[in-house]
Formats: sequence, C-alpha cells, structure tokens
Amino acid sequence: MYMLIRVLVPAVGSSEAASTTRYALDCLIGIRIGIGNSNGNGASTAFDYYKTLDESTTRYRDHPRYGDIDPALSLQSETGRQFLEDAVEAQEAWLHKTLDKLRVKLESLDLESVIDDVNLTRFDWYRLGQFAGPSVWIYDRHGAGLRSRSAVERHLEHNGEDKLWVVPADVHY
Repeated sequence: MYMLIRVLVPAVGSSEAASTTRYALDCLIGIRIGIGNSNGNGASTAFDYYKTLDESTTRYRDHPRYGDIDPALSLQSETGRQFLEDAVEAQEAWLHKTLDKLRVKLESLDLESVIDDVNLTRFDWYRLGQFAGPSVWIYDRHGAGLRSRSAVERHLEHNGEDKLWVVPADVHY
C-alpha cells in the first residue's frame, strides 16, 4: 500500500529541503541506521521504498486527491502550514478511530480471545504503539515519527518554524 507522509526539515530553499529529506527517508527504509529502523541491516523498517515529489515517477504527482503539490513547502507559507495541519488532523483522526475500535473489541472479548488476537485486537495495539510506519504521517529530519499534535508543536518550537520546510514523500509499506 502507498501513503503520503510529511518530513519536517530545516533548509534554506526547496531543493535543499528535498535533498535533506532523503536522509530521513533512507533511515525509514533501512538504507541508513537511524531512528526509523531497529537495526543496521534493514531487517525491521517502517517502509519498503519511497519517492519524493521532485521525481517524475511519483504516483501522487498531479493526483486529483492532492492537486499539484510542490516537492517542498515552506512553513512560512499558508500552503505549507495547511499541508502540515492536514497531516496532523488525519493522524489524530486515525488514532481516535483505531482507539474506538480497540475499545469495542476489548469490551466484547475475554482475555483468552485478546491473547489469541481474535479480530486483530493485538494488531490494533501494535499499530497504536508504532513510532514509525503506516500509523505515523509526520517525521523529523532524522526519521523520528512525530506522533501527536504536541510532538509537532514541540518540534516547531525547538527548531524554529521560520527555518522549516514540510516535504511530502510517497512511501510504500
């Protein structure tokens, strides 16, 4: 499956932002040792591969759902801020939906059924606890997942919003 993630990176311009993002993405697919993977051999990675939007083969390029997305957007721009906010809102909506589903499952199952992963109950727990992968939409320049609105806000405060760019990437998992 594919998804569009966002990476927050410090940069002077769009091309530097896209270039800097590749380090985080390489960590997330296991090419580099980093936060997004558990070991150096890539045995446990968040995603299989990626494309940035400055590549002509990217599947989200001119996609009707996303429109004409720039390869990198400054957080100084309204478009950049909205693009990041959309990801924060989508991530929060997914979390709330998954938590609600998990609550219903836990209320209807006995302990043995939960242990046996009936209705993928344990899988939902696993996804809720992920620090990278399909349940996380936003990452920093090191490939660390920013899993909540407060994590994004702390990152912006710590790094100075005026220097940050949000770079979309098409990833496969």
